[in-house]
Amino acid sequence: MPNKPSSVEFADTISDLMNGIAGWLLIGLGTAAFLSGLGGLIQYAGTADMVIPILVLLFSFVFITSGMLVNPRFRRRLDRRHEVSRFGRVQSVDSRVLSESENRVESCTSCDAKMREGLVRRYREEYTAAGIPIWTLSENHNFYCSSCATEELPGLTLTDRDDDSTTEQVVTEVE
Repeated sequence: MPNKPSSVEFADTISDLMNGIAGWLLIGLGTAAFLSGLGGLIQYAGTADMVIPILVLLFSFVFITSGMLVNPRFRRRLDRRHEVSRFGRVQSVDSRVLSESENRVESCTSCDAKMREGLVRRYREEYTAAGIPIWTLSENHNFYCSSCATEELPGLTLTDRDDDSTTEQVVTEVE
C-alpha cells in the first residue's frame, strides 16, 4: 500500500511555501524602501526635509526584519542559533529520538542492527555570525538502536520521551 501524505503534511507544506513567498516579498519591499530612503537622505542631506527618508528607512528595517521572521528558511536558522558571541566556524551535535511512526529503517552505528526507533545524532559544522548560522559546511547523522543509546547515554530512557524533542549536546568552536 503506497504511503500518501496526510492532509496535515500537505497543509504544512503549503503553509511553508506561502510563508516563504510572503517573507521574500517583504524582504524585497524592504530592500526597495531602503534604497529609496537612502536616495532620499542623499537628496535632502542637510535640509529639514530629511524626516520622510528617515521614516522610509525605519519602515524598510521593519519590512526586512518581518520578512526574515516569516520566512521558514530564516526561522530554522534562527532556531539553531548559538551564543551571540560566536563568530566563525562552530561545530554542534544535537540528538533526537527516532520513533517508529516515522516509517524509517536505519542501521545502528554501533552494532549495525536494523532499527525503526532509537536515537539520532546530527553533527553539524557551520559558519556563524553573532551566533546565527550563515552557511552549513557539513552535516552528518548517526543512528543508535535503543540498547546502544542507553549504554552510551546512561541518563536516557527512550520510553519516557517527547518524539519532537531535540537536545543540543555539544557546541565547540574550531579555530
